[in-house]
Amino acid sequence: MFNINLKFLNNKRKGFTLVEVLVSVGIFVMIVMAISQIYIAVLHSEQVAYALLNSENNIRDNLEFMARAIRMGKEFQLSEDKKEISFEYFSGKQWETVRFYFNESNNNLYKQDPDNNLPLFDSSVTKVQDVRFSIKNSEAKSQTTIIIVLEAMTTVKKTDYVFYVETAVTPRVLPI
Repeated sequence: MFNINLKFLNNKRKGFTLVEVLVSVGIFVMIVMAISQIYIAVLHSEQVAYALLNSENNIRDNLEFMARAIRMGKEFQLSEDKKEISFEYFSGKQWETVRFYFNESNNNLYKQDPDNNLPLFDSSVTKVQDVRFSIKNSEAKSQTTIIIVLEAMTTVKKTDYVFYVETAVTPRVLPI
């Protein structure tokens, strides 16, 4: 009855239609964009983590530097605002007066001794917001404990991160 060209129906197509190609390319582009966003977020997080780790290490190193000096000190005196401590420190030859103080004008902590006046923090990386010193058990014939409370801030990728650190140091020189 009807003469249908069977050759046309039996011809198997090899390849994709334009719609299939566009859909697959669209899906591929969305997957690549999602993966690239994840990769960028991971890189950003890694940079922030390294910067914070660097600041934390800087704070720890400087507190340890202060603690070593205080351990070898005696006759501690605080300023009225408790942002400065001075004491006698044995330098290996003689006793010298050492002073740690907070300079609010440039947000840094300094060590002053007879030879120099050193800033403890790299102010381009870490800014000291506040420092408080206190002396506990400073009665005669009792072990003195110096408490240092430090608040520091670092800025990474336009975001401020604040560190609160407190440590106690016991001098080795015992009152007699």
